[in-house]
Amino acid sequence: MSSSSSPVIVGHRGFKGKFPENTFVGFNKCFELGGTVIETDLWLSSDNVIVISHDQSTKRVFVDKDGKETNYNISLTPYDPVLKNLKTIEGNYPLFTFRELLTWFKNYVDEHPGKEYKLELDIKRLNPAKIAKNIVEDLQSVHSDITWWYDKIQFGIWDLNVLKYLNQDDFFQDKFINGQQFDVFHISVNWRDSIHYINYNFYLDETTPVDRAKIKLTGVSLIYISTWSTGFLTKFVPLLRIQDLKLYSWTINNKFQFDYLSKVGKLADLVEYGVISDDPELMNKYKEQQQQEEASGSGELVPLIKSESKHYYNENGDLTLDLTFQQRLFHWLYLQFNLLVGKRVSVDEQQFAAKVDENKIREIKPNGIAVWIFQTLQKFGIF
Repeated sequence: MSSSSSPVIVGHRGFKGKFPENTFVGFNKCFELGGTVIETDLWLSSDNVIVISHDQSTKRVFVDKDGKETNYNISLTPYDPVLKNLKTIEGNYPLFTFRELLTWFKNYVDEHPGKEYKLELDIKRLNPAKIAKNIVEDLQSVHSDITWWYDKIQFGIWDLNVLKYLNQDDFFQDKFINGQQFDVFHISVNWRDSIHYINYNFYLDETTPVDRAKIKLTGVSLIYISTWSTGFLTKFVPLLRIQDLKLYSWTINNKFQFDYLSKVGKLADLVEYGVISDDPELMNKYKEQQQQEEASGSGELVPLIKSESKHYYNENGDLTLDLTFQQRLFHWLYLQFNLLVGKRVSVDEQQFAAKVDENKIREIKPNGIAVWIFQTLQKFGIF
């Protein structure tokens, strides 16, 4: 069942490991050196322009036209005349709009036929749900045929209300034709949270009128440490299989992480699996090496059921892989970190039928210690 493109190679913020994040130079290098998907980050400015930035604050990455430090909250700041003049600290690249990204992407696809290039849009939790409408409007402004975008755009959501909004607002009903849609991934730091999103698919199947389009979750994008557990293998992977959901994992930057996800994807026969990496070139080399080994017969081809193998489905139908002591330890430590983060699925997300306020911006007060730990680990490429 796994697609021939698996593992899909996704460039994290373009090619974050070697080039400034979320810049056209990094995006070009991602596609040129083996990635087929670019993961990037969206924020809606106060004048309803979608801009490309990982952080809501401009402080870490951007300076003004005079090279002075900035600290704008993008959601509270207009693109014109403020944000449009900002440049990256590293390389002096512009803070650009989503529409500019789409124009570049369409030109790139037109100039490089034969490959299935995609954009994965990381829609941050502090965005209002209406950003989904702005996204579709920008897509159609660059290419008016919305069906052209179906296999080229992936929504990455941290908030179920965005998916609920896609189903509730009539604006989207004529945008999804004959059951076709964009991929919608839940970006998650814990597979247990993603179960709630999967349950929303069941809810849609049970409650959506036959004459109304339903936009469903098609995949989950998990932080890799969350997948290093027996519970993930025996409880969550079967849910992916039941609904033919894709599995991506982030941020994968070494061969051990790459090989582990590949084993999960192959053994579970997932419809598609992908690695989100700071170094898509390196991941593509691993993929090519894997393909060469399998073609020559020297690769590890593990059958789904084989009693003498370490990797197989047991008599209960559970996928089992040998997890190393290091994996189990890191996963346990990560669970302790999750205790600092606290509850992640809000009350309004739990209520599938609750009406979404498209303008609401969540007020979240993150644990300062948890934020510092996460950002520090990201700086060293661990998350």
